[in-house]
Amino acid sequence: MNSTHHYEQLIEIFNSCFADDFNTRLIKGDDEPIYLPADAEVP
Repeated sequence: MNSTHHYEQLIEIFNSCFADDFNTRLIKGDDEPIYLPADAEVP
């Protein structure tokens, strides 16, 4: 069993759970992932 985790997996899981229903995505920032709500520029 591989117990290594990568932030890309977390982002993929988060987005698959919340992107469509809640219009919310997790986007990697410089130091850590950042939560940004939808706005006029990024729906």
